[in-house]
Amino acid sequence: MTKLRVALSLALLALLLVFSCKTDQHTHWKHNDNTVRVRLSAGIQALNPYLARSAWVRVVTELIFQYPMDFDPETLEMAPQLLKAPPIVTDIADGEFAGGQSFAFEILDEAVWDDGQPVTGHDYEFSVKILFNPKLPLQAYANYFEFVKDIKVDAANPKKFTVVADRKYILNYGVVSNVTMLPQHLYDPEGWLKDFTFQDLSDPAKAATFADDERLQKFAEAFLSPKYGREIVSGSGPYKVSEWVDDQRIVLTKKEKWWGDKLAGKYTMLTARPDTIIFLPIPDQTAAITTLKSEDFDVGFELETTQFLELRQDSFLQNTYNFYTPPRFAFFYTAMQNRNPKLADKKVRQALARLIDMDAIIQDHYNGMGERIIGPFLPDKPYYHKGLKPIPLDLDKARQLLAEAGWQDSNGNGILDKTIDGQLTEMKLEYLYTPGIVFQETFTEIFKNNAKKVGIEVERVPVESNVMGQRMRNGEYELAGRGASALPIPDDPKQLFHTDSAQPGGSNYSRFGNAETDALIEEIRQTTDEAKRNDLYRKFQEIIYDEHAMIFQFAPLDRVVVHKRFEAIVTRRSPGVSLPHLKQRK
Repeated sequence: MTKLRVALSLALLALLLVFSCKTDQHTHWKHNDNTVRVRLSAGIQALNPYLARSAWVRVVTELIFQYPMDFDPETLEMAPQLLKAPPIVTDIADGEFAGGQSFAFEILDEAVWDDGQPVTGHDYEFSVKILFNPKLPLQAYANYFEFVKDIKVDAANPKKFTVVADRKYILNYGVVSNVTMLPQHLYDPEGWLKDFTFQDLSDPAKAATFADDERLQKFAEAFLSPKYGREIVSGSGPYKVSEWVDDQRIVLTKKEKWWGDKLAGKYTMLTARPDTIIFLPIPDQTAAITTLKSEDFDVGFELETTQFLELRQDSFLQNTYNFYTPPRFAFFYTAMQNRNPKLADKKVRQALARLIDMDAIIQDHYNGMGERIIGPFLPDKPYYHKGLKPIPLDLDKARQLLAEAGWQDSNGNGILDKTIDGQLTEMKLEYLYTPGIVFQETFTEIFKNNAKKVGIEVERVPVESNVMGQRMRNGEYELAGRGASALPIPDDPKQLFHTDSAQPGGSNYSRFGNAETDALIEEIRQTTDEAKRNDLYRKFQEIIYDEHAMIFQFAPLDRVVVHKRFEAIVTRRSPGVSLPHLKQRK
């Protein structure tokens, strides 16, 4: 009997210990609610997904707005979000669009806007028409739809619609399936675009007749106004803005009785677990670390690499946060304005590329958390050109190339010069960089010091990211530190390298391009045979490598921290973790 009592007592004690341990695990955390606090490295001024100029705007808007199909954070394959099933793709054998494709969509019956009105094909058509409004700065996005010739909404069931393309394009499926859906009745209550068909705006000949139509101008003025970036931010997604304090926080609250909840078991892209998501802009790294240590954010991105690795060794933080380093769909580069007279000669650009020991930069100043690249495609893409060698640090070769381009120090002041258009021009360059980012500050300083050794004077100019982006789109810069994102689908080089994109407001920041590269880009876009397309990609990389349109640096690893009170899906998709899939541990 005594032994039984002892055994029971020990068993009870064990249960109490287990229970207390589980309780302690939760009670020692500062927050135990189903609210996710997210640190951002920059503030957000507006939440219009079509006008987003920063990755952080997209992170927030993707919780509010939805797509017909989106990329599954685990498989990285496209999965239905607003659709019952993936679109039915049919090759067109005859008729006006022979050789093209049609894509038949059907939106979920349950999908509704915040006011209960159904999400329909008319909303899809409206959302695409926005891209073709000539009064809006969206031409870079419209380029992806240039092969789309018609959008037909089923008159009997507007949940059904068909998109018609006149030819095959490597991104047709992804482009037509990944449109950010806006409610037409909320974003165009006056009906400025209602009487325009998609063909009216997308067909160049028809569009020319409407170029001065005041309805397009009035819609553009309204769409660009704060009203549709601050006052009206309404989509079909699971969250709505409940509080917005500039430079302090943006609070998203889960909608009550959101239509997608009952379908989330079948459609993973409708998962929305957190009750509230609070975005906290904390640009300063030191302040971000203080906030992390006080457990005042649950998810953080883009911590400086040295600090990230040091924090990962902290015993308290090890017990409180998980630290992740997934590879990113992105790469870093130095943009060069190729049409600037000082940078127009490719030998000058080749010389500038030899001013940096990129391997040492990655190892010493990015803690090895990156992989060198030789061009605009990521190293794990099947068409990445492994036969091209990364450019080494070589100041002697840089001097030789500059001399071959006609640059010399004619007046003995230590700065190279050359007569351009009758004017003696010194090789002085401005290098724009984002302040507060330790890596950019370090990189530009090293670049400046090495440039001085070969007779180039570089002025480092700190510029906020949004201002830098505007200057680059308008070609108003010489050198700039930047990053480019990618997707788990074939790359389309048109945005970054086609001359169509090299206009004021365009996304060909380097202003590079010629008839040969334009033709090659178009061939890449329309070649459906993967092996042939991969050969074209490699030929394109050889040209870019020789011309040095920009200085390619490396593809980085993400630095993500997630509080252990949440289970996370870590992903290569920005921002590195799927926020709606965060699951509170019980």
